[in-house]
Amino acid sequence: MTTGSLPLLGPRLRAILRRRSYRSFRPDAPPADAVRALRAAATTAPSVGGRRSGRVVVLDDPDVVGRLPRAVMGGLVGKINPWLLKSHPPLFLLAVGDSAAGLRDGDRHWYNVDAALAGQLVVLEAAGRGLGSCWVAGFHERSVTAVAGLRDGERPLAVIPVGYPAVGPDSGGSWVGRAWDAAAQRLVSARRKPLERLAYRGRFGVPFMPHEVPWAERGVGQGDETPWPGLGPLRPTPAFDGRPVTEPQLAVLLECARWAPSAENSQIARHVVLEGREAVAALTAAAFPGTALEREALPPLALACLAAPFPVTARTREQPFFLIDVPIAVANLLVAAAELGLGWQVAFRFDHRAVAAHLGVPDDHRVVALVGLGTPVDGPHDGPPPAPSQLHPPE
Repeated sequence: MTTGSLPLLGPRLRAILRRRSYRSFRPDAPPADAVRALRAAATTAPSVGGRRSGRVVVLDDPDVVGRLPRAVMGGLVGKINPWLLKSHPPLFLLAVGDSAAGLRDGDRHWYNVDAALAGQLVVLEAAGRGLGSCWVAGFHERSVTAVAGLRDGERPLAVIPVGYPAVGPDSGGSWVGRAWDAAAQRLVSARRKPLERLAYRGRFGVPFMPHEVPWAERGVGQGDETPWPGLGPLRPTPAFDGRPVTEPQLAVLLECARWAPSAENSQIARHVVLEGREAVAALTAAAFPGTALEREALPPLALACLAAPFPVTARTREQPFFLIDVPIAVANLLVAAAELGLGWQVAFRFDHRAVAAHLGVPDDHRVVALVGLGTPVDGPHDGPPPAPSQLHPPE
């Protein structure tokens, strides 16, 4: 649905653009149906190859919720989050991965991608229901693992408190958390890099200068005011009809990716836009050498999603932020695409070095994902999707 040349702010786009990090919560717990919806969003999230090496656990047992803040602060790293002791969230999300048996290629543990995607989808489901959240990557791993009762071989990569935000002195939240929120939202998270520094057209280094950016500030724009319908399952499309993605749609997609949360608001996610099946075919030939691809089945537009260098490279050795923050931005892209009526395919396992060389990506950047986008073919489609579609819904 559009108004003039710009898509209306549907409920899922509004959830993406209005999501903020909150560190103080009201004492009232979410209703049971909201908690069930969060669990459903966690269990229906797509994963790399359908292997589900990572997952999101919804923790709402009062005993566990009461003990988790001190577990987070059990070590030196966790001391950077003192507000958590006074935040009083009614529940937590825990993004975890199977370190022992999870899918991996060399040093790329794909549980990071699975858990980051699922975590952001649950965060957006919460945002659509008026719930606040905050990604926390600084915590004492052994203490959190013990309190949460994780399975053998699982490692946590993020702790996410969730609850109704405490805004204003009569909200019931702690003044420490409210003050922290006000300072962080004004001085840190509101300072977003301009789109031309985050996106490139055709090749790395050529700034993406959008014809029209829909919202200069988050949440500003005409909304359709539709009640929250729920996030719903995300499924890759098997085929595209070839119609191009419009310039306004592309601007919306990149703007939604721009507002994705990231470690220390570093905004390391970058996107190279490839338009037209000729450009997409050249990209896929570099990514999947020796693979026969039907050009007519390829999407009309692709995004190569990269990670810029960041001084804090990883939470732990096998949990690099480029495998967490970029997939979070990809989750925003997929939700926005579905709201715009676009189909998608996503690949994380391909020849990253060949793609970097093809696009002129500097050595200090990391190629992470390829996202194909376009109008899906109506009706049933025979045969499996093309090779790039590696992100699958659960069986």
